Amino acid sequence: MIWQNLIPPIVAGVVAYIAYGYFRNVDLTFGRSASARLEQYAAADRRGLTDRLGDSLMDRFGLTFESLEHEMRWAHLGGFYEGKTVGSVIGQSLLYAAAGLAYILTFKAFSPVFLVGILVAAYYPVLGLKGRGADARQMVKRALPEAAALIAAEMAAGGSAETAVTRAASLPGPFGKLIHQVISTAQQSGRLVFSRDAIEGVMVEQFTQYRMPHLEAFARQIDLVAAKGAEGPKQMGEVARGLAREYRSDVAKSAESLSNKLLAPITLYIFVPFMLAIFIPLFASVFTTF
Repeated sequence: MIWQNLIPPIVAGVVAYIAYGYFRNVDLTFGRSASARLEQYAAADRRGLTDRLGDSLMDRFGLTFESLEHEMRWAHLGGFYEGKTVGSVIGQSLLYAAAGLAYILTFKAFSPVFLVGILVAAYYPVLGLKGRGADARQMVKRALPEAAALIAAEMAAGGSAETAVTRAASLPGPFGKLIHQVISTAQQSGRLVFSRDAIEGVMVEQFTQYRMPHLEAFARQIDLVAAKGAEGPKQMGEVARGLAREYRSDVAKSAESLSNKLLAPITLYIFVPFMLAIFIPLFASVFTTF
């Protein structure tokens, strides 16, 4: 078939490009001074192979993946993919696809099953990135009631809204990082943390960029509380209680739907192997009697 004849040159081109990207950074010069070697080390590109491969392809062809950039931002917030970029994920996908094509060519396994397997392997790094991003979003969502309670307690003790939010930056996890980013940006730019009149505050601006409705609603509620003055602590207490009720309701709904979520894994990993263990020997014994 025509597509089978095209696979070898495509794989050869991918392998050659990967080898070129690796060996072009290798310096075989000997006898350099210690200062020159130190300078070279400081200026060296210490990214991994997948980072260099993916970033170079994206730069050369002008590719942008907005959805993956968004997921990578969430993954970084959750402490995953430290020092990695979207190019690293794209590079991993290309390497997995190249390995799959090399396997097909080596064993001549030109089957639709193996081709589908290549697609699955190429998509696996993207799937992992989206999973990490979803984990970070869940951690932020779970931290909102605790953060609201902390801010309400601080304001009830006589602290201002900005002081209370600054205290919330000490919370562990992604939400604490978010608050820390807001405070740092406000201090460096000289802007206000909360909105005033028609000027949008740093908290609302940055929380909106993460495109999470719960997070944006939380920022806007804090904005309203900060503008209440003496009524702020009371309003913040109402916000904290409302978030706690919403969180308990979500937990109860998740518990109710847990049995439905477990149905597919139980069927796949328990019921199907159990039935195969029973019927395969049974059918084998039946066929051997004829």
